[in-house]
Amino acid sequence: MRSAKLGIVGVGNIGCEHARLVQTDRVPAMNVVALCGRTIPEEFDVPVFDEFHEFLQSGLDAVLIATPTMHHVAAAKEALTAGLHVLVEKPVAMSVAQAHEVAALVSEGTQCAVMLNQRFNPAYAEIKRLLEQGTIGHVVRYHWTMTHWYRPDVYYQTSAWRGTWPGEGGGLLINQCIHNLDVLQWWLGLPVRVRSHVAFGKYHNIEVEDEVSVYFEHDNGMTGTLIASSGEAPGYNSLDIVGDQGMIRFDGDAVYIWRSESPVSVHRATTRDMFGTPDFEKERVNLPDMGQQHVQVLNNFADAILNGVPLLTPFAEGIGSLQLANGILYSAWQDATITLPLAENDFEAMLQTRIQRSALRNPAQVDVHIDMDNSFR
Repeated sequence: MRSAKLGIVGVGNIGCEHARLVQTDRVPAMNVVALCGRTIPEEFDVPVFDEFHEFLQSGLDAVLIATPTMHHVAAAKEALTAGLHVLVEKPVAMSVAQAHEVAALVSEGTQCAVMLNQRFNPAYAEIKRLLEQGTIGHVVRYHWTMTHWYRPDVYYQTSAWRGTWPGEGGGLLINQCIHNLDVLQWWLGLPVRVRSHVAFGKYHNIEVEDEVSVYFEHDNGMTGTLIASSGEAPGYNSLDIVGDQGMIRFDGDAVYIWRSESPVSVHRATTRDMFGTPDFEKERVNLPDMGQQHVQVLNNFADAILNGVPLLTPFAEGIGSLQLANGILYSAWQDATITLPLAENDFEAMLQTRIQRSALRNPAQVDVHIDMDNSFR
């Protein structure tokens, strides 16, 4: 069976994770044939390149970009210009404006995807299905508390780029919560107004955000809130989506659904019971095992390259979460409610000002324990 020849640039924690997945039989239609990075673990017996241009000319079909965020755009643009298929780790860029520069280079027949792996979380996929079926009727409100992204100080101290404006263009929003922002807009679409309160370096010695509280308004009257943190413990993942005929709840482990035979709006308008409430049936939704979400993105990417099947996470899909991440910061910087689509050039100017006033850090040289399974929440 023919396989796609994949090169991976950036062989840190997540790059190595992807390389290991591809080199097993879990991604049978893809094979890692080259790596590009400063230090390469000895477990990978493939050609290694220090120079990115030479790496791109080494007979690849596709490139997986797993570098620090600050290099995503330049690497993607060069790989696309070289005529290669591209899969970019999240986020696709620091900003909407930068992401559009990459999107403009994607030509017909070129597969360009983003690692939005949490769309394959069984709970999130089931919630998507329930919403598309109209199971709870018109959605009126949602609330997501995601304080399960805890990161200790050493996570930042041992990295030159994490938690800095030049390295990431943000913190909690662009690195961890980009998944939640992606899933939110995948389920419910983008809001039209955003008002946020953001704490910068509240829990860590970093200059970027590590706690956010956000209020969203949609053009159909739906409203929503998001509370997130990378400094709280124990932290939890709790979601409510309220509709006119029921509610979906996710408690971090299980999905529950409440259903009503008739809309709440009808009961509200017609009941003569002053303290009455509608009747609901509650059930716990059966979910398949979690599985390895990255494998599903990688298999789809390989299938798109070899057989032309549609990408399930095309590059353009990564721009919606950036609209939200950038918009939340922009609202905080402006201390105002802002509208979406984002005024991306104004945001870019503000971001570049912060980048120019900052610098990468000198990473601490300490021994650390790394278990990547604990990072996928």
